[in-house]
Amino acid sequence: MHLMNNVGANYAFWRERHVATALSQFTHYSAKKSIYPRRDFLFSVKGNNVEDTIVIRKLPLGSVVLMVAALLSISVVARSETTPLPKEIRIGVPDQSAGSKPFIGGPLGLAHIQHQLEDVFSPQGVTVKWSFFKGAGPAVNEALANQQLDFAYLGDLAAIIGRASGLPTRFLFGHRGSSSYLAVNSQSGIKQIADLKGKRVAVYRGTADQLAFDRALKGAGLSERDMQVINLDWTSGKAALAAGRVDAVWGGVSLLALRGKGVDVVVKSRDLSWENTTQAGFIGTAAFIESYPQATQQIIDVLVKNALWTSEEENRENYAKTLSTQSAIPQVLFLEELNPADLKFISSPRLDIFLQDSFQSSVEQAKNGNLIRRDFAVDQWFDNRFVEQALQSQQLEKYWPAYNARGDQENAG
Repeated sequence: MHLMNNVGANYAFWRERHVATALSQFTHYSAKKSIYPRRDFLFSVKGNNVEDTIVIRKLPLGSVVLMVAALLSISVVARSETTPLPKEIRIGVPDQSAGSKPFIGGPLGLAHIQHQLEDVFSPQGVTVKWSFFKGAGPAVNEALANQQLDFAYLGDLAAIIGRASGLPTRFLFGHRGSSSYLAVNSQSGIKQIADLKGKRVAVYRGTADQLAFDRALKGAGLSERDMQVINLDWTSGKAALAAGRVDAVWGGVSLLALRGKGVDVVVKSRDLSWENTTQAGFIGTAAFIESYPQATQQIIDVLVKNALWTSEEENRENYAKTLSTQSAIPQVLFLEELNPADLKFISSPRLDIFLQDSFQSSVEQAKNGNLIRRDFAVDQWFDNRFVEQALQSQQLEKYWPAYNARGDQENAG
């Protein structure tokens, strides 16, 4: 067998990689004794703007049939690998910074801080555009609705509201186990969730904080009707607590910085259960994913690599320092959040039972709380193809176990 018509480096790469695979399969099968006559066959292999010819001389007809099947099976791969890339990839995230630099944590945050996606796509002529929204999840959803973004990182409630409102997104990559905190005025007398009855509490509505707060209230036999809930963003909520305009604030790790300044942190949601923590994820528009599956996979590959790095205890100090430098949130607070015993769980990118169950429960919670008009099946939204492919290509299939609805390890791989 020989190949003719060298039609360029890109196709040559495809031919070497995929035709060689087909030939190895073909050689295996053709080695068997055949009852079919031997003949010469000529194949024309066509791709995007390329054509190559394969001559198979004096081979059994049955073997040639197998060869044709192998070539047909790789044609889909060839087409996907030659699919044009977009000129620009637009990513939107809530800005969680306490300083002047835009910030988001986790694997996506590392990709932004270290320009990892730019390193992947710039050589391919693709620009990566980051948009950070002070308006958090609601502002990100508005940008998605206006077709201004291709991907977004969102907490559970904002992502759910967008999906329930008809945004054609797919959930691609999970982030789990983020703790929420209840910070209170030291003179308020609040020591636990049950003490919030009749108090003024700041919560950023429309974000994942709202669902986590309502879950914590339910566990204490309360609801938002038992107190005065004031909708304030993260920065405004902390300022209101410091000024005494509210008795308590429910929010993220940055609240820990207020301790010792007339403020006590009396509740950490992780101490209640994993089910009371906040989940989030990286979502993409269906239009982009369907048009550019190769680019989508390249993004998820980077995020999975980062998830692995954050899961390793020897990287904990460096990871916390990196986040602190970008966010202006003290490093010690990130270290407090990154409990070594929890690193494997909170870093898992899998769309496993825990994540699906948590999101499905949040959908039902949002529907019952009139935050969305209609519910939906999370398993029809989650698209685990890209994460599982990344795990396979990086030989990480058994690195993260599957976790059940309670957050307990079920099995490996």
